[in-house]
Amino acid sequence: MIFALSQVLVVSTEKNPYGDEIVPWLQTLSKHAFGNFGALLKELTINPAMGKYLDLGNSATPVPNENYAREVMQLFTIGLHLLNQDGTLQLDATGAPIPSYDQVRVNELARALSGWTYAGASPTGLNYQNMSGPLQPRESYHDRGSKTLLLGATLPAGQSAAQDMDASLNNLLAHPNLAPFIATRLIRAFVTSNPSPAYVQRVAQAFANGPQGRGDLSAALRAVLLDSEARQDAATATQGRLKDAILHTVGLVRSLGGQVNDPITLSYDYFKMGQRLTAAPSVFNFYSPLTRLPGNPGYYGPEFQIYGASYSIARANFIYSVLNGDIKSIVSIDLTPYVNAAPDTQALINLVDRNLLQGRMSSPTRQALATGIAASTDMRQRALTALYLTAIAADFAVHR
Repeated sequence: MIFALSQVLVVSTEKNPYGDEIVPWLQTLSKHAFGNFGALLKELTINPAMGKYLDLGNSATPVPNENYAREVMQLFTIGLHLLNQDGTLQLDATGAPIPSYDQVRVNELARALSGWTYAGASPTGLNYQNMSGPLQPRESYHDRGSKTLLLGATLPAGQSAAQDMDASLNNLLAHPNLAPFIATRLIRAFVTSNPSPAYVQRVAQAFANGPQGRGDLSAALRAVLLDSEARQDAATATQGRLKDAILHTVGLVRSLGGQVNDPITLSYDYFKMGQRLTAAPSVFNFYSPLTRLPGNPGYYGPEFQIYGASYSIARANFIYSVLNGDIKSIVSIDLTPYVNAAPDTQALINLVDRNLLQGRMSSPTRQALATGIAASTDMRQRALTALYLTAIAADFAVHR
């Protein structure tokens, strides 16, 4: 859940290169992962890591920085266009999507969020970047004029920085887009890139009406994972999601009872696969959530943006290196159970099927494995062939 939220509410070492500039963000995601989204958003807004990454720290009148104001709407809460509660777009009379905000609203929100600085020596002025605590209000740097936000809401003149921030975030949290927007992102992170509108609406309702109030992340996640579209044994042709490089490979290591021995060196391997942990190339994440499926733009396939030719080969090479023991000082796997099963082709395939695919291996993959295994009489090579071909096959690379 932290990993999923980290790709919605992004901070990155591309701009925050030091550990202390990343830890506060991860701690906040961890604290609220199964809590309330509103509490998460409010704490994250004054989080010093976010303050640096999207420039809310030391954003001051008369020219406040617009970065956080823009991205908190575009990527963190409501998205670019008005949505129905099932996640489908609302359209105008010409059939065009209706924008959920405009540049004027970005400017107004930036004004409302002005006047915050880092913890530090000065109790009244602006302090240099400091990750030791949340951002602090500075009234002399806050725009105290009236502002007009979304849904026709108006902030009266004369309010403090804290009052304006609280009212502004409540305005976003009350927006009808919030529930279907977050519901869609969670479903795509955990289950399928192309959920049905009915699935989105069921999760949005859980998010909006859970025991923890509007923004209940626990209720939303339960709805995501326990929905009939997530639990059915036979997925349809358009269900599922391509696994991220991290989820694909770490999931393989976990399935095989392996061990990560050197996570620092391992992070560079993920850089070569287009997904170095905590180092998203932009606030849009490792890939745009709006990426369409290559060759079939009628469907979404965000993860395919980091699964082009070079990245897919890098991922396959990494998987082979792990299985073959080439990088055992970094990641180690014990192939003994598979080598012991290797004399019997079907027993070996069944073992791999059970441990990697929960018994759902497709007939074409099973036949490909049988052919590949038969090409060798070396038991270790037979085991390696079965595991490698399964790990790079669509059966395992695509979560269904």
